[in-house]
Amino acid sequence: VGLFSLHKSSDQWHKNYPSISVLYAPAKSRNVNFLFNKLKYLFVLPKLKKALRIFKPDILHAHYASSYGLLGALSKFSPFVLSMWGSDVFDFPKKSIFHRFVLKYNLKCADRLLVTSFALKKELQHYTAKTAQVIAFGVDTDIFCPKEVKPKDQRDCTHIGLIKSLEEQYGISTVLNAIKIVKERLPAEHFKLYLIGGGNLKYYKCLVDSLKLNEQVIFTGKVPFKKTPYYHNLLDIFLNVSSADESFGVAVIEAMACEKPVIVSDAPGLLEITNNDAKLAFVITKNDVFELSNRIIELILSPELRTSMGKAARKHVINNYDFKSSIQKMIAVYKDLHQDKQRRQLTHI
Repeated sequence: VGLFSLHKSSDQWHKNYPSISVLYAPAKSRNVNFLFNKLKYLFVLPKLKKALRIFKPDILHAHYASSYGLLGALSKFSPFVLSMWGSDVFDFPKKSIFHRFVLKYNLKCADRLLVTSFALKKELQHYTAKTAQVIAFGVDTDIFCPKEVKPKDQRDCTHIGLIKSLEEQYGISTVLNAIKIVKERLPAEHFKLYLIGGGNLKYYKCLVDSLKLNEQVIFTGKVPFKKTPYYHNLLDIFLNVSSADESFGVAVIEAMACEKPVIVSDAPGLLEITNNDAKLAFVITKNDVFELSNRIIELILSPELRTSMGKAARKHVINNYDFKSSIQKMIAVYKDLHQDKQRRQLTHI
């Protein structure tokens, strides 16, 4: 496997795998979100073409249709697989006619299109007549599994939380205002809200202060991925009430795998992964502070409900979103493309 990246990896995880080579990575991370000038990718394109000549891959797979997808399309390499992640289809083409053209061009050049959810597949139909295959982000259910990590002196305290970048599109203000209501309605209950992630910490710390929630809210800052199973197990209730049109929700799947009850907004991808089933998760209307506070209170007051929802959620993840199953589906795509390439070469001979 050869990796071509416009970001320098913060942790050199690939060094543990002799079969993985880094074909290109800058000495310093650079901004690849060229919202107004995708032509900047032309400066990197020669490096990609050189890497392809040296490495001689059988398949080129680009992740994220609006950035690496453009590099892959301009390389003219075939077979070319293009994976969509969400905002590259939901948001990017709506910025301008130029952005829409770039996405459609990248899709046209791809030999195979992959998406993470049926919600994303439906949105993609606005930009191409090609059929995309759904391969969901899976989670390792051996790593994301229920464990007792909460200190004994905190087990009478309900831990509520989210693992997300602290930006407004992810409903952070909605969560904080809902917690304010919970505090007022359950003054005797002992609970904490964990905001796990980087982002606009200064703004939200000021909001917490103005809402007088300093004793209830804990900011962890950004945490390394290897610590996320710990935080999922530390929580009793997991939230993802994004106001954006999320195409999936990996953190929600991780929480469910750890047998945690989750509350999500009615974003397309979140509805899909929870089946809009109250036995698996509570779904609220986007930005509805009062509905969210009511659902949080319901779960705080009913440990039995939290347990039953959590167990049903883990079973759902094992049956539908196990990492091993996702890997096998991806391998099948690669094998099929490789066999097609070999058949074409034989026909040409």
